Parts: sequence; structure tokens; C-alpha cells
Amino acid sequence: MEEVNSMIRARDSSRKGSVRKTHHQMKGPVFKELYKQIKKGDLTAVVSYNNYIRSLLSIHQDSRGILNWDDFREIPEPKLPLRPSLNQDIAEEEYKAYQPTMLDKILGQRKKKLSDLMKNTEQAKRDDDLIYNASLKEFKNDHQEWKKGQLIAVGVKNKEPVAYQQAIEFFEPFKQILQLGAKVDCESFTDYIIAHLNFHWAEVIPDYMVTQTAAGKVLSSQMPDLKFNEICHHHVCASALRTGREIFALLPIGCVLVHAYANLPDKKTGSAQKKIILSVKFTRTALQELNFSTLNGPDFFPGFPHHMDFSVEDGFLPTQPLSN
Repeated sequence: MEEVNSMIRARDSSRKGSVRKTHHQMKGPVFKELYKQIKKGDLTAVVSYNNYIRSLLSIHQDSRGILNWDDFREIPEPKLPLRPSLNQDIAEEEYKAYQPTMLDKILGQRKKKLSDLMKNTEQAKRDDDLIYNASLKEFKNDHQEWKKGQLIAVGVKNKEPVAYQQAIEFFEPFKQILQLGAKVDCESFTDYIIAHLNFHWAEVIPDYMVTQTAAGKVLSSQMPDLKFNEICHHHVCASALRTGREIFALLPIGCVLVHAYANLPDKKTGSAQKKIILSVKFTRTALQELNFSTLNGPDFFPGFPHHMDFSVEDGFLPTQPLSN
């Protein structure tokens, strides 16, 4: 009986081409917050949902500016801070300038007031020490970062793969991609990078839609398979483009290979296995000539060598990686 059930699960899973969960089971923080808004009937849920879907589909439209490594090497070395003595100077001036009043003399307050002023001077010195120690700590951090950046810059200029890897770790160019649920791991070579882009649908793509009725009620409904697959397709392509753009903006290389992965159901067992769903080769010149503000992610791919087996009916199917 278990064999039969396994075959049924495999058949049903293979129709979708991706692993889906109901929205109350989804793990990502975006989904948890949306679910709270939906449950309360909060109208902002519709806006939040639409904005999130839009961000998934348009991630390729943004990218940091190209880093000029020659300018980066000209960043001056941080200077050791001078110890401030402003608080101590003021307190010492007050101590030196103290003149007992007639009342101080009558009440015998001269010694006590001088002692208090001396204590103020000592406390002011400690305050200046705290300020200096904080500045010194900041200087040490800045100097360490500066020195590290300078070593990376030299390595990048010499086309050292290790330096490319260090630059990626130093500048963290994939932050927004990571925020939208995909992880990027890179392999560095003299004139090209291989980027491995890993997706987890259950933490990225909602399998439901949020709408508002004419009466102002918030509704959550199951997303059709075709719509779900279409969003996955657009997001994968957009993320691959963004990955290529970020690497070219950071490193002076000529080529980026992006391999995208997702957990797809195995037709025999029904269990999800990590498979390549997209492999694309970007060249610097071709990618930088494109206008990313007008088209969706998949629209750009006919212009680049790529492997991708996708249909809105079945979603992604496994494909083979390109070689450089």
C-alpha cells in the first residue's frame, strides 16, 4: 500500500514542478507578518502583498554602481585620533579660577569646594578617556577595514581569484537577493565567476493571493498553479540577472555564469531534491547594454546562452549546467 501511495505522491508532485506549502505553514518572516495582517482583516495586507510580489519580479532593475578600484585604492589611511581634553581643561580652569567668597570663608567651605572641584577635574579626565577610547576603538576598526580593503584592491588588480572572493565577502553585493530568500555562493576564477543561486520556494513565493472586495474586506485565496509557476519563473530570471549585474559592478571580469537551483520533486520517490533549473552565461558588454527598467526578467534571456526547461503548466524541470 505504501508503494502505491508513494507513486500517487510522485505523480501529483511532478505536475507542479515545485514544492508548495499553504500560507499558514510558510516560514519566512514576510509571510508571518502578512498572515497576521490577513487574519486581522487589515487592509494594509493587500498593499504589503502586492509590494512584495512586485519586489520579487523587479529585483533585476536595481544594482549598485560600478566600483572604480583605482579610486578605492586612493582612499586615505585613517588617522590615529588625538586624545581630547576639553572636559578636563574646563574643569581645571574652574579649579584654578576658584576664589572663595566671604560666605565660603565664614562657613569654612573653601577646602570642601576645592576638593569638589578637584573631583570634577578627575571625573572630567575619565570622561575624556571614555571619549578617546571609543574613538580609538572606531579608529582600529576603520584601519583594519581600510587595510583589508587595500589588500583586496591589490589582489583584484592582479586578477587573483582569492581577492575576488574576498571582495564579495567584504562588500556583500547580494544582500537584497538574500533578503528575498535566495542564497548566493560564488566560485572565483581569473576572468569569470560562477554564481550558485539557491532558491527555497516555501520561504520566498507565497502560494496564495490577497485581494480586497468592493465592500473593503480582505480575502486570501489559493494561488492557481499557473500563476505560482509564472511568479517563480520571473523571480528566478530576475534574480539571475541581478546576480550578474552585481558581480560586474563589483569586479573587473568579463563573464559570469549563474546556476540556479531549487528543490524539485523526484518522479520516482516524490521527495524533493536539489536540481539546476537555470544555467545562464552573461558577458559584461552584453549585460551592461540592456535597459532593465522596461522588461521582465525572462524577456532578457533569449540574448544569452542559457539552459532552462520551463512551462507555466509544469513549472521548472531539471536542466544541465553550461560550461565557461
